[in-house]
Amino acid sequence: MRKLNIAATVIAAVMLAAALPQTAVAAVPSVAVPAVAVPAVAVPAVSDPSPQGQVDDFVRPEQPANKARSEYTYVSAPLAGTLKTTLVTVQLADKTAAETDAAVPMAAAKASLSAANRYWAHATAGRVDIALSSSRLLHKSAAKSTQSPSQIVDIVSQELGWTQSAYTALVIFIPGAYLSNGTAGMTYSNGTTGGRILMPQNSRLATPVLTHEFGHALGMDHANSLLCGSGAMDVASGPYAGFADPTCSIKPYGDNLDLMGISHWDVMPEISASLWEMGRFGNGNEITNLGTVSGPRKVTLAPWAGDAANRAVKFTDPKSGEVYYLELRAPVGYDSVIAQAGNRGVKITQQGGGNSSILLPPDTRAAAFNGYYSNTQAWQAGQTFTTHAGTKVSIDSVTDTAASVTIRPPGAPAVGYVESMAINRSGAKASLDIAGWAYDTAKPSESSTVHIYVTPPGGTATGYAVAANQVRADVNKVMQVTGNHGFTRSFNLTAAGVYKVCVYALSSAEPTDLGCKSLTLAGTPATAGYLESLTLTRAGGATVLRATGWSYDPGTPAASIPVHLYVTDPAGKTTSQAITANKSRADVNLVMSVTGSHGFTSDLPVTMSGQYKVCAYGIAVTAFSLGNSILGCKYVTPRATPAPAGFLESTVVKTDAATATITATGWSLDPGTPAASIPVHLYVTDPKGVTKSSAYTANQSRADVNTVMATTGNHGYRVALPVTTPGNYKICAYGIAVSVFPLGNSLLGCSTVSVAATPAPVGYLESVKVQLGGMGSALVASGWSVDPGMTRANVPIHLYVTSPDGTTKGTAYVANRYRADVNSVLQISGNHGYRIVIPVTKRGVYTVCAWGLGVAGMSSGNTQLGCLKATF
Repeated sequence: MRKLNIAATVIAAVMLAAALPQTAVAAVPSVAVPAVAVPAVAVPAVSDPSPQGQVDDFVRPEQPANKARSEYTYVSAPLAGTLKTTLVTVQLADKTAAETDAAVPMAAAKASLSAANRYWAHATAGRVDIALSSSRLLHKSAAKSTQSPSQIVDIVSQELGWTQSAYTALVIFIPGAYLSNGTAGMTYSNGTTGGRILMPQNSRLATPVLTHEFGHALGMDHANSLLCGSGAMDVASGPYAGFADPTCSIKPYGDNLDLMGISHWDVMPEISASLWEMGRFGNGNEITNLGTVSGPRKVTLAPWAGDAANRAVKFTDPKSGEVYYLELRAPVGYDSVIAQAGNRGVKITQQGGGNSSILLPPDTRAAAFNGYYSNTQAWQAGQTFTTHAGTKVSIDSVTDTAASVTIRPPGAPAVGYVESMAINRSGAKASLDIAGWAYDTAKPSESSTVHIYVTPPGGTATGYAVAANQVRADVNKVMQVTGNHGFTRSFNLTAAGVYKVCVYALSSAEPTDLGCKSLTLAGTPATAGYLESLTLTRAGGATVLRATGWSYDPGTPAASIPVHLYVTDPAGKTTSQAITANKSRADVNLVMSVTGSHGFTSDLPVTMSGQYKVCAYGIAVTAFSLGNSILGCKYVTPRATPAPAGFLESTVVKTDAATATITATGWSLDPGTPAASIPVHLYVTDPKGVTKSSAYTANQSRADVNTVMATTGNHGYRVALPVTTPGNYKICAYGIAVSVFPLGNSLLGCSTVSVAATPAPVGYLESVKVQLGGMGSALVASGWSVDPGMTRANVPIHLYVTSPDGTTKGTAYVANRYRADVNSVLQISGNHGYRIVIPVTKRGVYTVCAWGLGVAGMSSGNTQLGCLKATF
């Protein structure tokens, strides 16, 4: 399709008012695109516009004084600079200040301006900045709402004294759902970057339309669409004007996947690659130029609304010389809302006249549009676009992250012939042999390529590229060509079954189908056999599933073959085990008339209660066997046994010993193994909250338990648990199951006991005397001491003697002398007296101190029994 000027005397088309019922944009949710949403401000609700007639209203050109211009031209350099913008809300002469401020609040206008700035900064890689240089709230104008948009713009401009210069813009907001001619925005420009923009009151269209109008101020015209009653996907220009197909025309604003097409509520889609290149937007590396395609080209497109380099491509048709642009519209960035359903896919456009673009959708009929909108503007995987000159663009695949596209220029097809295609077998070897010839009619003297696709039995097709470069003088003579064009290819086969083979000759244009054929490699029968039984048994002290059966390969009947077992446990997890059917089975040999060993038995571990499924497969060992065979599946459900029974009967504290203990007593047994002595775990939580566990065995005789529970064996436990700190202790006992499938372990009970500290030792240092004698002098210390927590124990006595020179020496003794008086008074037994002789040599005063040391496990400590002095 040639690029046509749809309005040769105008600059660019203005955005139509999106005058459609709500249902026209049902595929576009009423949510704001990120980074362009207008903040919540006090704006009165604006109803969705009702249907109106088509308005073909264009921006009125304001010619430079020295030269008239009929249309924009491509920019010579990327736009760069700050577009200084004056923003005005206007009170028309027939409107009040209150209704004006409600209809066009300054905060909403500034938010729309900010969103437009973000959009075009993104499109220009930050080179263009739409900056608010000044704003004026409620400018009181002599203009009236009944006047035309151009009259209103002229009056307000004159009142403000505003004239356009490069990179300046005036944005005027006036009350009213639409402008008087039914549009949602107008732009007036003198041809330089910038211009005057007239906007009606704030609504869900305000931000998309204002952003669109700034596109005009930056030099862009409209994004249009091809419209053909015949449904043609592309069309050549006519001999004088218009199109070769008289049913075709241009639908203004018809590209609703482009900001410069018809506007959507809340949504601002990315401008198309064709407009992008006309405006020299971005970084300049976003579009790959394939040039004139002379052979098949496969390209990958990244999402156009993303930020990857080389994400779109353009190519030149080798016959028509026309340029086409391909881009992937995916729900990314500014396309995140609109690129859905039939608008998610590969978009194809051309540059149009007047800096416009032309969309080439899959369906160009008017019925594809619901009013101004279409939801089928992108090409989908499996579809093929064909230019009017014959170049084909095949959409191979489309995802949210990439699209694969193949471009094939028009040209003469390849020719060729598959002369032979057969399976040949010799013993245990087989091959698929193919032979023929092919060449590209566009390059008849050059060797070409054929593609052979082989689909094995039960598999998927695999392609092989084979050069048709063998000498074939007969082909050259008959076909009147030169060069080498024969091909042969042999494939080794490993499995019996049906093979499908397809051969294609490649050319500069489209490949030529040389035919498909299905060939059968006959094989020996599949394996035979049977999973005879699956039983639950004990082996090696564990419960197992025992699988028994037989299997053999009819192609090698004497061989012992592999058998694969697949076990699915009650949790749904499947594991496999490979064994060999190598056990003697005379019965199988007799019935099947074979020799060798073909039986199998395998024990499979059992780990939980519930249903097990076991399936067995016989694995073929013969070349070209027809496959493996399922020998059968069987089910077994091991039954669970009750959890252990028992009690924690008592917890008794004992503190009258060197180590204090809590003795836990009780019994436990496992009903699934009632005669076994089972483990018991005791958990002790000390006064500090620290819990420790220990394992014991309930292996003490309990005839009472056996009588009541009607069982045998030893099931009692009596455990003395050492404790070191006074306070409350919590003891919990658990019976631990030993059966294969118990319903769990059991809590036998918990008990909290208090362990009290015992008093510190009592006693006295009764006397310290000096003893003189021929063998030397000594101090004799006498007294007694008793530990109330262990009255029968002999208490250690520590004596500390301080000599006249001030040095102190300690010595350890034991109160182990009989003291009837002490026993009588304290009503105890045992030996608790002490008489200690300590040699001395120095003259002076000695001080002797005695300590009784606690021996009970919970003793409160040691006691000083007294201090006495003696002079030597």
